[in-house]
Amino acid sequence: MAEGYSVADLAMADCLHEISAGRLPLHACADVLGLDGLALLLTTDTGLPEPMRVHGPLTAPLEDLQLVHGQGPSSDAAQHGMTVLAPDLTDLSASRWTGLAPDIHDLGVGAVFAFPLRVGAIRIGALSGHRRAPGIMAPPQLSGADALADAAAHAVLRQQSWLSDQVDLPFGAAHRAAGVLTVRLGGVSLEHAWLRLRAHAFRHDRSLLDTADAVLRGGLADL
Repeated sequence: MAEGYSVADLAMADCLHEISAGRLPLHACADVLGLDGLALLLTTDTGLPEPMRVHGPLTAPLEDLQLVHGQGPSSDAAQHGMTVLAPDLTDLSASRWTGLAPDIHDLGVGAVFAFPLRVGAIRIGALSGHRRAPGIMAPPQLSGADALADAAAHAVLRQQSWLSDQVDLPFGAAHRAAGVLTVRLGGVSLEHAWLRLRAHAFRHDRSLLDTADAVLRGGLADL
């Protein structure tokens, strides 16, 4: 071990090096931040930030809930360029993310932390993590998350295809289903089809990916 550096310091340095090289080791980054899951989201033409890479069994369901509700920590961080710390989802006021916090808690997530990806005034997305148990992030973990988000933002600007050229994007099925709906609904825009998917998922209390899968299998003729 390098003199004067802890294991956590070296692990963080490794994560930053990997990101600067155009790779995104979310598993290692989550470990060094003390998180159970981590997602990198980019702003899209759907109006909401979308996960491009995810780590952890609850990460995709957590981001799915936020897409269906159209609000949440990830959205706030990405759209408003603000850091969002929700260390105890059972202790949120009723006015914040109305109806969403209980659903996130029911999913098994106790705390969510989201950090904006931005370069100057340019807002790119968010780095959003969670823990199963409530609890704050320690100051070194918070500063580390800020550093990782900053490195990821610069990496995206340098090489914009480093995420979007992935074959299996977490919500690729939803985009394919939106494409099917544009034809089924007589040539509506992709944005409108995406809204129809989200609205149907919300009304029927189901996930966006389950809704998309039903469309791709030829179901939900009334959507």
